[in-house]
Amino acid sequence: MTSTRTAVEATPARDRRRKVPDVVTVLVVYAVTRLWAVAVIVRATAMQQPSVWTGAHPGYLDMAQLWDAQWYRQTAEDGYPATLPHDAAGVVQQNPWAFFPAFPMTARAVMAVTGLPFSAAAVLLNVVLGACTVVVVLRLLQHVAGRRVAIGGVVLLCTFPASPVLQIGYSESLALLLLALALWWLVERRYLLCAVAVLLLSLSRPVVAPFAAVALAHFVLRWRGRADDPFPRSQRIYVAALGALAAASTLLWPALVGAATGVPDAYRLTQGAWRTSGRVQPFDQALGIARLLWGDGGPWYLLLGALVLAVVVLSPWGRRLGAELQTWCVAYPVFLLAATEPWTSTFRFLLLAFPLGALVAVAARWRWLVAVLAVAGLLLQVVWVDQLLVFTPPADYAP
Repeated sequence: MTSTRTAVEATPARDRRRKVPDVVTVLVVYAVTRLWAVAVIVRATAMQQPSVWTGAHPGYLDMAQLWDAQWYRQTAEDGYPATLPHDAAGVVQQNPWAFFPAFPMTARAVMAVTGLPFSAAAVLLNVVLGACTVVVVLRLLQHVAGRRVAIGGVVLLCTFPASPVLQIGYSESLALLLLALALWWLVERRYLLCAVAVLLLSLSRPVVAPFAAVALAHFVLRWRGRADDPFPRSQRIYVAALGALAAASTLLWPALVGAATGVPDAYRLTQGAWRTSGRVQPFDQALGIARLLWGDGGPWYLLLGALVLAVVVLSPWGRRLGAELQTWCVAYPVFLLAATEPWTSTFRFLLLAFPLGALVAVAARWRWLVAVLAVAGLLLQVVWVDQLLVFTPPADYAP
C-alpha cells in the first residue's frame, strides 16, 4: 500500500522535475548561443573599418548599431520627422518612417529608465526579449508537437545563421516574441490576448498580413471539427474578428504615417526609396531578383521552390505542427516574395519562419541531425556577421 502511494505521489514530482528542465534547457541554449554570437561579433570588430557609424576602434556596441540600427537610434533619440525628405527631382528619399515604432519607442523607454545610450539599451532590450521568446516558442511547440520537437525547434532557432540579429539594434527580437505569442494564444484559443499581440505586431514589423491566413485556417479547422469539439457562435465571431483585425492592421502604420506627414501614400513612397526599381509592386522585386540571379528561368525556379515548400509543409511531418503553424510556414514566405526585395536581408527575415525549424525537428528522428544542423548554423553565423553585419565603406550589402 505504501509503495503504491509513493509511486503515485512520485509521478507528479517527476513530471514537475521534467517540465522545469525544459525551460532551463532552452534558456541555457539561448545563453550559450548568445555568448557565441558575442564572440563572433567581437571577432568581427577587427574587420570593421572606421566609418560614420563607428569610431576609430569599433567595439561590440558599435557593431550593434550599424545599418538599420541607425534609423532606430535616430527615432529613439529624436522621434520621427514632420515631413518627408526629397531630392532635387522631388523623389522621396530614405527616412525613418520606413521603420515601425514599437521597437525604437520601447528602446527609448529603456534609455529613459536606465540612462544607457541607444546601443547598450537596444542590446539589453533585445537579449531580454529573446529570452522571453525562446520560452514562448517552447510552450507553443510543446502544445502542438510535443517536448522533443519543441526543444529541437528552439535549438534550431537559437543557432539560425542570422540569429545574431537578436542581440543588436534591430527589431527582430520584439517581432519574433509578438509573433510567437500570437500563435501560442491562437492555438490555445485565447483570442483576446491574440488580438493584442497581433495589434502590437502590426506596429513592430510589416509582417502581420499572413496572420490573417492563419486565423482563417484556425476558423476552418474548428468549424470542421465542431461535431466533436464545439465551436460556439461567440468564438466564431472572435476568430473572424481576429482575421479581420490582422488584415486591417496591415494598413495601420501606413495610415499613421500618412496622417503624421500629411501625405496619404507617404509610407509607400518611403518604401520605394529602398527598392532598386524605385517602386513597390507585389512580386515585382522578387521576380526581378530571380531573373538577375538565374536568368529567364528565375521565376520558374521560384515557383518550383514554392511547390517544394508546400509539399513539405503539407506532408505528414508538417501535419504534426497543426494547421495554424502549417499555414504560417507557407503564407509568410509567399508574403516575403510579394512584399520585399529578396536579397541579403531575407536571411534575417526568415527568423520569423521559425516553425520550419520545428518541422525539421519533427522529421529528424535521430537527434544527431538536429545537432549537425545546429553546429552548421553556428558556423554560418560567422559568415553572416563577416559578410553582412561588417560594413565596408563607402557601400556594402546590408544584413
